Amino acid sequence: MKTLLAAIVFVGVAVLLLGVNIFFFHRPFPDGEISTNPEMRKRGIKCAKQEELELLRAQKKGRTACDGHYSDACASCGLYNKEP
Repeated sequence: MKTLLAAIVFVGVAVLLLGVNIFFFHRPFPDGEISTNPEMRKRGIKCAKQEELELLRAQKKGRTACDGHYSDACASCGLYNKEP
């Protein structure tokens, strides 16, 4: 019983310490969503769903979406144009 109580107290203290900025200073929770995070947008990072939609739109228009800035490992995707 002492071990269970100690574990519950330890977890409670850990949650409280991890949430100090959110609970006491009312700072917003960090945005981890790739599609809405401005820092990730600035760096050109896209989520897999968004990249897949771009590839599908490009295929429907009859062109390839790959621009040749990929490694040779991407050559098997069928969209890779090796000649610049």
